[in-house]
Amino acid sequence: MWQVLLSRRFEKQLKKENPETARRILQDLSILKEDPLKGNAVQDTRARKINLRYIEVARDYRTFYKIEDKRVLVEFYYKRESCYEEVRRYLETLKL
Repeated sequence: MWQVLLSRRFEKQLKKENPETARRILQDLSILKEDPLKGNAVQDTRARKINLRYIEVARDYRTFYKIEDKRVLVEFYYKRESCYEEVRRYLETLKL
């Protein structure tokens, strides 16, 4: 069983979300406790350096997370239409 931790950034995003959507997102994250490797790896060399992965949640969203030891750190989520652009910006800020 994996330990799932939510980042402050993720929690702030979730508070601003519609309550029904937030509930569905949290419900779909339960799969990470069982096997976070079921998610997809982000296809970017910078993302591979930090082991950034994502899963589809609440049908229209992508949740991005990192795996460290037996912990899963949920970083952020975005709607499918804008998520890859947001991930690109996130990776640029890390200066990898």
